[in-house]
Amino acid sequence: MAQESGGGANRRFCSQCGQGLEPGSNFCGNCGASASGQAAPAPVTTGGLETTSHIKYRNMLIQVFLVVITLGIYIIYWYYVTLNEIYQSNGRPTASGMWTFLSVLPIAQYFAYWHYANEYAEFVDEKYPAIGIFVLWILFSPAAWFLIQSDLNRAAKEEV
Repeated sequence: MAQESGGGANRRFCSQCGQGLEPGSNFCGNCGASASGQAAPAPVTTGGLETTSHIKYRNMLIQVFLVVITLGIYIIYWYYVTLNEIYQSNGRPTASGMWTFLSVLPIAQYFAYWHYANEYAEFVDEKYPAIGIFVLWILFSPAAWFLIQSDLNRAAKEEV
């Protein structure tokens, strides 16, 4: 790795997103996470994506159970955390709060679903077109959930 000015071997990296920290900073300029103060290696990238080690494996049957017992509230949580994971994998700041809020509002939810579909399409390197994911989400959202969660689980197992 080329040495950057002011960096050197003691350059610190964010423990959340892997971005380089400014010397003496207490927070990451990319994601806002608190700086740990420890030197870390640069993140490993694969296939144009940032590292996927932050993606959590989620059992599909347990998720269905959680949706039922929470009367659907788990879906809002799932939307938020998986969009954050996809943002981080795509190398973007994690800011899914607004999109999650929009996802529960009539009419605005279509914009949120379109945004999620585009982020997901980038995450899977356009394996599925964003318009296809968006239409699937509108017509039969459990199928979109299954498809998205399957790819996230694959990434969690480092099969991407």
